[in-house]
Amino acid sequence: MRKHDLNRAMVEATVSRALQDMERDSHRSARNLVDMGLLFARGPFEQRFLTLCRNILEDEASPYYQVINRALAQFDRQSLLTLGMNLGFEGCSRGARRIREIEATQGFNVPWALEIAAGSQGLSRVYIQRTVSEAMELGIHVFLLEDRGIDQGELELLLADNPTCAFGVFTTGSRGPEWDLAGLSRFHNLLMSVQGEEPLALAFCRALEERRMPYAVHLAYTDETAGRLPQRLQEAAELRSLLVLLYNQGASVRVQEAVQQGVQTARTEHAYPFGLVNLPGDILAIDEIISSDPCRLSFLPDGTAVTTHGPTSSNIRHTPLAQILQKELPRSPQPTP
Repeated sequence: MRKHDLNRAMVEATVSRALQDMERDSHRSARNLVDMGLLFARGPFEQRFLTLCRNILEDEASPYYQVINRALAQFDRQSLLTLGMNLGFEGCSRGARRIREIEATQGFNVPWALEIAAGSQGLSRVYIQRTVSEAMELGIHVFLLEDRGIDQGELELLLADNPTCAFGVFTTGSRGPEWDLAGLSRFHNLLMSVQGEEPLALAFCRALEERRMPYAVHLAYTDETAGRLPQRLQEAAELRSLLVLLYNQGASVRVQEAVQQGVQTARTEHAYPFGLVNLPGDILAIDEIISSDPCRLSFLPDGTAVTTHGPTSSNIRHTPLAQILQKELPRSPQPTP
């Protein structure tokens, strides 16, 4: 067995036992798991994230214990374990080390996650699989797929071919009846995210819950709607998701910064019974911890690469990922130690 596989097996066995212990005493077991993670954490991201978790869990009345208890009762344990390992071990630990190595030797930035418009009105599986393969070589293991008519058969092949990656699929309640959830529930590296303010969102969330599939809810905001986010987040709690993901829809930089600050405050104050994530602010924050020079990369339906500065002239349909990164995300000069 390769060293990486052995390390993963050891960590996975530890986390699996912790999940079992949490069913008896979620408070103590969660804290013990975080303490164990801190003991072995080597990278800055792991240390900062686990320290935040430990501080949150010091509050016995924290609603995050409700999230833990609901996750254990409501969702498939193997899916929770696999997603956690693929995000944490592959994405934030092993993958982060590879990202730092590539950035130091190749002179370009590597994003922690890739965002891809996928489906019949986006990139096909052929392009996505090629991109995923190239991304894994660079240390990327997290992929956020915008549902642009994704074919389930192609999605299942993507999930099966990349078992150590975590895939988030941003879809809608109206597409709910089109998904064969019995088939998708076989894949433990998938997190479905449902647009939270559609008429069929609740029905789709209940269908996912019935199949014990972990899911998130996503909400868009603009300059005009950002002020209503606290109310909308309270309403989103009724959907009983593990996570609520916020994303800006043309919001100004000023409003995006205000939302990011509000998300950080909400997490500190334990304001909601779910994990709250702001896209892309939190992705950039994670990337900054991993490599100190934050970057973001997404691909439009036609394959155009988009950075934080906007669309570029590069296209993933005919240019390898590493060449796009080299051209569009050159590494900023680092201060001399």
